[in-house]
Amino acid sequence: MKTVKFRLVLLMIAAVMALGGCVKGGGQEEGKITVTDSLEGKPVLVGNIPCRFPLADKPLTLNFMSFRSLPTDYEEVYVWKKYEQMTGIDVKWTTASLADSAEMVYTALMNGADVDLILRCRVDSNRLIQYAESGLILDLAKDDLLKENAPNCWAYLQSHPEALASVTNPDGSIYALPQVNSGAELRVSRKIFINKNWLERVNMELPATTEEFYDLLKAFKEQDANGNGDMNDEIPLCSMDWMSVYESFYGAFGLMNRGVHNQVVDCDEPTGKVRFIQSADGYRDFIEYFQRLYGEGLMDTNIFTMTAEEWTNNALNDRIGVFCSTNLASVPANMADNWVGISEALEGPNGDKQWNSIRANLHSTGNALIPVTCENPEIVLRWLDYFWTDEGTLFYHMGIEDETFVEKNDGSYDYAPAIYEELKGSSLSFDEVISRYTPYPGGGNPMVEVAPYFMGGEMAAIPAATARALFAYGPKVYWPIFTFTPEENEKLVEINADVGKYCTDMRIDFIIGKKSMDEWESYITQLNQFRIKELLEIYQAALDRYEKAFGN
Repeated sequence: MKTVKFRLVLLMIAAVMALGGCVKGGGQEEGKITVTDSLEGKPVLVGNIPCRFPLADKPLTLNFMSFRSLPTDYEEVYVWKKYEQMTGIDVKWTTASLADSAEMVYTALMNGADVDLILRCRVDSNRLIQYAESGLILDLAKDDLLKENAPNCWAYLQSHPEALASVTNPDGSIYALPQVNSGAELRVSRKIFINKNWLERVNMELPATTEEFYDLLKAFKEQDANGNGDMNDEIPLCSMDWMSVYESFYGAFGLMNRGVHNQVVDCDEPTGKVRFIQSADGYRDFIEYFQRLYGEGLMDTNIFTMTAEEWTNNALNDRIGVFCSTNLASVPANMADNWVGISEALEGPNGDKQWNSIRANLHSTGNALIPVTCENPEIVLRWLDYFWTDEGTLFYHMGIEDETFVEKNDGSYDYAPAIYEELKGSSLSFDEVISRYTPYPGGGNPMVEVAPYFMGGEMAAIPAATARALFAYGPKVYWPIFTFTPEENEKLVEINADVGKYCTDMRIDFIIGKKSMDEWESYITQLNQFRIKELLEIYQAALDRYEKAFGN
């Protein structure tokens, strides 16, 4: 099966032995290689340890559960059907939407259902520990189960400490595989997009500071920026979700300075210790800035409760001046070219000029776990390991060359013309059509997401260029998703149950003016009553373990 060009990997074959982790097979030594990531100029590990098919000596049926982002029948997905032919494994799928997947997983594990793999369900670390403590899922590190049966995945984790640390618990156990992202386009998680037609009408440049951004919003509000003659229908700053906004602006206030994976704590630079983000001085400045925007009518009053219908109506009627998101998928396709991304991180009031909404070499954890009911964990891991190879990730995202995708003259890939013809003649979205061929839309894929194989909205010209520009302003150090002991995890669940809701409610109350900034000290006092000191001690212990284990 011809699924990938190998000339890039062959150019880097000299790096094989330097990376180590080779295995014996077929009478020869086979290893892994690096492929140059042209987006950052840094090496990205892509597996090159051959996966041998079929995976079983005789036909075998396995039962898999998975999240799916669209109502596509997994039994009919092109890639899954082809993979069954390759592997000799007949997979029986049970799927659910992301909203229902947590209950689906819980029910299956607690009832001892006959399930061999839980895929793409983004089971968080709290639940992983709880399931493991109850003896419901396998420890993939025990008896070298992962190392021996998923050598490509293992090799990646060994060479990327943030990713390895994010799946390795303090006792050395590993309960699930992650999704990892490589390349600026896929690591920059949020971006600020500005309506370039409005920008031209108010005769202003892209902002470089938070004050220039404020001036731009003010101009959008006061100068009939959409040009329809109505001076009151512009929404200078709008967004489908508030999280995209605060992640986009945290860096300008020196917050989330170790990357996007930890939004509860970041680093207190003078001491190198963890600090609670939502009590930091910069966080107060952040709140005051958005209180100002809200108070002057420069941001949507519904931004904390935005519905898809409200957002779509605003976009279709050209009422939005600025929004924050990962890509342009939320705006009508015929209006995507109306937007431009900021070209540099905004400098905040205290001189911070950082873009901290960037992932480490990691996207999310808990994306592939094996229940104890599985009788063939070695085969399941080999089934997964193919997608940690250069060939396998291309196959997963695009299928088979000359059938579902083509290689273009510049070395990039695209879906076959027949798929685009299908798209033209259909009322379905791009993702809805593509999901008939590949399962990747929706994320949570336990593999390396890397250009040029990934074809999501982040790779479109405007968001891709924006990501490359903003990546240069990212943190110098990235923290992993921290893991905790069962005792620590139990305490964090208790603390966060109170702290999370309180911080969210108070943030909104401060911004909309329901609470005065004169009440800030009262807010801090209440936070301390929620065991913030204990929370910081737990996170500090996790950071200390990480730095000790990985020599940072």
